[in-house]
Amino acid sequence: MGISGPSSPINSVNSIFRDSLGSGKALEGPVKNPSFAEIINQKLEEANALQKEADRLTEDFILGKPVEIHQMLIAAEKAELALRQTVAVRDKLIEAYKQIANMQI
Repeated sequence: MGISGPSSPINSVNSIFRDSLGSGKALEGPVKNPSFAEIINQKLEEANALQKEADRLTEDFILGKPVEIHQMLIAAEKAELALRQTVAVRDKLIEAYKQIANMQI
């Protein structure tokens, strides 16, 4: 498994910062770089929106509304993936906190 794969964590982080910084056009004013908390909050909101969309499609499918089953399954898989990524980030943050707390000064 190489680092250059599309699902690589490095590519994921790079795309977050590229999206946050804009398209790279000439600066027309000061660029406000988002804080770490803002990025995390944005990603949590995106994961929540994916889960709500999956829930809506599932509910519509159960009620017999015209919903393509593949759309429902794709939405559920995206929501699950977002949740797994969120949990992984949380675990890494907790691990980093524990390492910092155990440091001797």
